[in-house]
Amino acid sequence: MIDISQSANMAVKSLKSSKLRSGLTALGIIIGIAAVVATFTLGASFGAFFSEQISSSGSNYIMVISSKDNLFFDQQVEVVRNTRGVTAASPVLSASGAVSYMGESKNYTIYGIQEDYAEIGSIPMYDGIFVSNRDTSSAVIGKTISEDDFKNQISTRGSVLVTIYNTEIQDYVTRSFSVKGISGTEQTTLVIGSNYNTAVYIPLSAMKEMTGKSDYRMIFAMTESDDTVKETNDEIKRNLARNLGVSERNLDNAELLPFTTFNQAEILEQVGSMTQTLQLFLIAIGGISLIVGTVGIMNIMIVTVTERTKEIGTLKALGYTSSDVLVLFLVESVVISVIGGAIGTTLGLAVSYVGSAFLGISMSLSFGAIAAAILISIFIGILAGVYPAKRAADMNPVDALRSI
Repeated sequence: MIDISQSANMAVKSLKSSKLRSGLTALGIIIGIAAVVATFTLGASFGAFFSEQISSSGSNYIMVISSKDNLFFDQQVEVVRNTRGVTAASPVLSASGAVSYMGESKNYTIYGIQEDYAEIGSIPMYDGIFVSNRDTSSAVIGKTISEDDFKNQISTRGSVLVTIYNTEIQDYVTRSFSVKGISGTEQTTLVIGSNYNTAVYIPLSAMKEMTGKSDYRMIFAMTESDDTVKETNDEIKRNLARNLGVSERNLDNAELLPFTTFNQAEILEQVGSMTQTLQLFLIAIGGISLIVGTVGIMNIMIVTVTERTKEIGTLKALGYTSSDVLVLFLVESVVISVIGGAIGTTLGLAVSYVGSAFLGISMSLSFGAIAAAILISIFIGILAGVYPAKRAADMNPVDALRSI
């Protein structure tokens, strides 16, 4: 039987003799593999980025969101705070507002919080300290606001004006706040739906006075450990439902329960599910290119077999068996596909690298994806080459030599 290395050598020589046709033949595989590798790698990079961002704000917090106004008040906050397994809790009152400094004004989301919020959200302090429950006119601003957004840098020794619309008097209210701390890190980081570097935190009491609101849309709680998150989450739902007069049998009915709870595990699960769905969709699109590439290789190999009828007859006359001819053309098909797969993998990784760098996220290199791309290329080569190789192997040597 013909040696595989000899078959590969003959296949490479055949491909070199018609470089343009070989390149066009592999083009479908190159595009398909590049699309699949780039999609998988970028998807994995996005998944890792979002998981890291969410995890950075703590893995043992619970978020309770009201589905209507005038539902959560201080009483409901105390219910959450006194729930077994809860170590800290803070209501959050947010509104769009303007921050003014030395004649400049920029719009941000202003968060009215209690001091426990810093621990719940694992807020990193770049400078200074976080607001306390005793503060009435102190604020914490993000690092980007402090250093980049205004012409003059805002330090912890400065003061800013905060303007928020008051729904009770239907007019804007402006108050002066001394900058007590600057939150954030060198890199942009998400925290429970906000951003450390561009957030503005003021005492909850000041926020309630400025907005004219006394109810909360969100309450954040922290549990004793990651292991107790789900159990504590369920306990909070039961206690709040009881406090609000909702029957316990309606806890799992989203239409009857006037609030929703989320915890770290659920958020990570949803992010992973969305990432996987997007990956599968884009990989399916790349799969279409692979199908086109498979058909392309098969068609070219059929043409190649027809053109090399004389060569096949000569090989058989020299003692090559049908199996040898089958292996020869099958290896040639695999070589085309593997070369296309290698180029496509390299191209896909390059696209992923450029895309990750452009988006400012770390690229997640999956050796499993690379290995899968190569294996898919081999499989496509075999699949596309079986019929043409079988056709060449079944040729009658006498009929083939007659074509000379």
